[in-house]
Amino acid sequence: MTTASPQAPAPGRQTTFSVGLRGDPSALGDYIRQADDLGFHGVWTQDTLNDKNFSLDPLHQLSYAAAISRRMRLGISVLFSGYRNPAVLARDLATIDQLSQGRLTVGIGVGNAYHRPRLAALGIQTDRPAQRLVEGIGVMRALWGEGEADYHGEIYNFSGIRLQPKPIQRPGPPILIGARSEPALRRAVTIADGWTGAAMIPAEERDQELAILRDEFGVTKRDPASFSFSVNVYAAVEPSRELAHERVQQVLSVGFKDNPVYDVEGMAERVAIFGPPETCAEGLLKLIAKGVDEIVLHPLYDHANQLGQLAKAVELVKGALA
Repeated sequence: MTTASPQAPAPGRQTTFSVGLRGDPSALGDYIRQADDLGFHGVWTQDTLNDKNFSLDPLHQLSYAAAISRRMRLGISVLFSGYRNPAVLARDLATIDQLSQGRLTVGIGVGNAYHRPRLAALGIQTDRPAQRLVEGIGVMRALWGEGEADYHGEIYNFSGIRLQPKPIQRPGPPILIGARSEPALRRAVTIADGWTGAAMIPAEERDQELAILRDEFGVTKRDPASFSFSVNVYAAVEPSRELAHERVQQVLSVGFKDNPVYDVEGMAERVAIFGPPETCAEGLLKLIAKGVDEIVLHPLYDHANQLGQLAKAVELVKGALA
């Protein structure tokens, strides 16, 4: 498989920097305000089907963030298709878009196969995940339209349904697909407004994902300017690269312990940006050179302090690009 060569952002497109939203209720408000004050473009929360660790529902987190923040965009990376009824989800998302005055971005994907036995045990339909993704997006877009909605698919089939409220953003909030496999990546170019890349993916695999997406632009004749690239990145800023590496690897070793998909051994080196601010800035510049539109930085520990340190790295990047 080919890899993506470095590519500068398209003319008129400037890479933005957002941050992952933490789930600690006692610190959530302060974290959101701090990110807003530091000038980050947005905050992104994560949907999770992991029952090992404490986590808050992402939709409620974003409703809270809509009230706390002043200007940042609010994103979800990613909702699992089929986990929520798409008609109910359409109303939930439209409500958040209303509460935030049109600042919502929606990430959605099929999730990992190892989640499905537990979901099935809870009575949640897990068959035809790709079809549920495609039709679920179709249902939401139909309901976000003006007037009564009709949709006729293999899974969802209805006529004369009206949804309120409608989202402020028209025709609806941007939808980004979280995808890794080649068919899913090519599908994203066909049905979505953009793509969001997972944080635990090594740089080489991310290059392959970008190459597939760009190849599909040629196949479909789609204008790349109509599609956005967002990537999630684990990051840590410390005085020395060695200390940052140690702390990142420690967190990832706990978080991905016994994970059936991702190898935790040496994970920090493969997926994270870490070290002094200057070193982190160099890593971010490499991502920008690949044509990424948005970088979502995820501090892994000491979140308030790390947020400030990451802002310093971002300022170095902006200075280098000026």
